[in-house]
Amino acid sequence: MGAMKRSPLVLVLLLFLCSSLALASYSYGEDGSGSGSGRPYHYGEESFRHWTRSRQGRFRVLERFTHELLEDAVMFVKEGEGVVALLYRGRRESFCVREGDVLVIPAGAVVYSANTHASRWFRVVMLLNPVSTTGRFEEFFPIGGESPESFFSVFSDDVLQAAFNTRREEWEQVFEKQSKGEITTASEEQIRELSRSCSRGSRGHGGGESMWDIKPSSLTGKRPSHSNSHGRHYEITGDDCPQLRALDIEVGLANITRGSMMAPSYSTHANKLVVVVEGSGHFEMACPHLSGGQSSSSQRRGRGHGGRECGGEEEEGEGREEQEGEHKSRGYKQVRSRIKVGSVMVIPPGHPTTLVAGDDKNLAVLCFGINARHDEKVFLAGSNSVLRQMDELAKALAFGAEREKVDRVIGAQTDAVFLRGPSSRRISSE
Repeated sequence: MGAMKRSPLVLVLLLFLCSSLALASYSYGEDGSGSGSGRPYHYGEESFRHWTRSRQGRFRVLERFTHELLEDAVMFVKEGEGVVALLYRGRRESFCVREGDVLVIPAGAVVYSANTHASRWFRVVMLLNPVSTTGRFEEFFPIGGESPESFFSVFSDDVLQAAFNTRREEWEQVFEKQSKGEITTASEEQIRELSRSCSRGSRGHGGGESMWDIKPSSLTGKRPSHSNSHGRHYEITGDDCPQLRALDIEVGLANITRGSMMAPSYSTHANKLVVVVEGSGHFEMACPHLSGGQSSSSQRRGRGHGGRECGGEEEEGEGREEQEGEHKSRGYKQVRSRIKVGSVMVIPPGHPTTLVAGDDKNLAVLCFGINARHDEKVFLAGSNSVLRQMDELAKALAFGAEREKVDRVIGAQTDAVFLRGPSSRRISSE
């Protein structure tokens, strides 16, 4: 089957002059066929906009995050293998990338890529910050035709003829002949030619690894930072990749075994953008809000499974003077939503969160941590729970229960980071 197919070549020449934080994903496959909801913390597939779509593949964008923190693009290879070519700093670098790789693409680089596998999709997730069109994601194509249009087409004839030292008619015959779209196909021989010069690392400039020595880093090829029967977690930090260190970003991948969960935890500094790349399940997050008398526990008992926003009607009166005798207290809302492949969650620092895998398949989530340099992951349950570090007097004063009972409850969980989930716990107890 695969031998009869031609691997699609992406003729997208993306000038990353691209000014709000955007999350993009694109995919193209072996046969040319294609394979927000307004909530502030969870975005489903309906929130993505199809930037380009053809028989050879698609490019989808989730725009307008509130953080403007990034200048370069961070690419993660979700599936397959390919070649990614970058034109930047006066040279061309071609990289062989495969599933699990992370690659930083410098701002302003011209990029083109190809699927080098004859029978598999090449799927990529990218985190990028457009820097030229405020509030929007845009691509700039130096080569094109009707679709995409070359940005050179808006320049005057005199300027183009002087710049290229050629007549306008000859220029048009070269720059405006592309009519197959942003994603098109190439022969196996053309793919081999494109792949011939690709490598797993930059040629560098001597003197050791530097900010400009771009190369892919294998996320899943590293030893897991946490691993047990309920899941594994991999991460690449600034210590592993100088480009990520310069961007103050880290990239993590958690694979949660079906029926299992990640222990409730929060980040001390980093904003987390979490993308579901495999499986399904749900996530829950505690969101601070000002409540008007109803306790958070009673709110929890009365809620269903729909996603919830922080704030809402209960907070509209915040800032007004309280009525005499009215009681206001600090409480929490539950943000909860079902998640599946393509779902995106935005998790601010200091917000306790958990992820729960469904019963039928493992749940794999990709996590971009922004402002990660001084970040620490604080776990609230499990054998590494921060609550276990409290001294005995603090426990007695804080919990208001007998010390033995407190120790028994917070010390009952023997696993760390990845735990047995609610459904498997119910089955084992029946």
